[in-house]
Amino acid sequence: MYAQEPYNVELVLREGRVYAVFSWEEELPPISLTQEGGVLALDVNADPYGLALAVVNPDGSLRRHLTLSLEGVDQAPNRGAKEIALWRMAHQIVSLAQEEGVAIATERLKHLPKGRRGDGSGRRFRRQAHRFAYRSLLGKVHALARKRGIQSLEVNPQDTSTIGMLKYAPLLSLSKDVAAAYVIGRRALGFKEEIPKPLKALLQDPSFHDRTRRFYEGRIAQLKERHREEENPYLRRKLRRELAQMRKALATLPSLQGGPGGPAGSTAGRNPQGIHAWRALRVGLFLPLLGRKVPRDLSPRKIRATPVTKPILLGSWEGWKRGLDPHPGGGSAAAGAHLRVGVGSGG
Repeated sequence: MYAQEPYNVELVLREGRVYAVFSWEEELPPISLTQEGGVLALDVNADPYGLALAVVNPDGSLRRHLTLSLEGVDQAPNRGAKEIALWRMAHQIVSLAQEEGVAIATERLKHLPKGRRGDGSGRRFRRQAHRFAYRSLLGKVHALARKRGIQSLEVNPQDTSTIGMLKYAPLLSLSKDVAAAYVIGRRALGFKEEIPKPLKALLQDPSFHDRTRRFYEGRIAQLKERHREEENPYLRRKLRRELAQMRKALATLPSLQGGPGGPAGSTAGRNPQGIHAWRALRVGLFLPLLGRKVPRDLSPRKIRATPVTKPILLGSWEGWKRGLDPHPGGGSAAAGAHLRVGVGSGG
């Protein structure tokens, strides 16, 4: 009104009260910060609940990285306070992009299943999923960036976490979340991710494939037996869920033998022949050999502290081929391992 510009007003009745809702159009500034100067990439995670940010240079190198907690959003007393906390976080992110002189890149996230009671997903998973305000936050970031003349990009989220864990976490001493953000940034800049030679060699190694297959076949047999003996219907449902995940993992393993398109990989996710080489490596490496579906830290510092991971991520699998069992953390040592369903992006 003060600017003497047109606006719309709508009267809305909510719970016996009448609210006046005003709206008007704003003239957006021209885009001044584009991907030509690099990108600030975001990866939203439910555990730990926060953001991983990576500033990626135009040549694909990592300039800087940091993490921001979203626990304050989760602790907001009501919906209004939560919205304010999310807007503050969006302002902080966009201000950082302005400071760095870069565009903003996020994943193109669709609906994520949040589970329901009795479906076998677990109470902890459902609690994390229902507090996960990824769509609201990313929408605010993109809207605010456009108002400030910053280009905002969305990329395919497929396998970003897997590529980050397998390739950049050990190489650059990054957490899996920051590594995933780095992959998102490189993808937004148009870079493709080739599988490192040591991991490509594993794809072609028959002994590695055989050991991995035996692990999943044994795990499936074990889960079938537990399911047959379990009387609690909720636990039976949980076992069925885990059994389905193990079967799906086993169905992915033929890619480890280097079938058509097996070694190929790019940040576009699925390669032209339809074989998910990155996903096959994840299935073959983490649970059978480390006893965990999603390791929290795969940096060289942790590799030195935990020799179990060194032969895998640094490519010296040959030393373990002579044994009857995979190295500690795999085979019989991982017989009691459980798949942990994670909430996040990139899969």
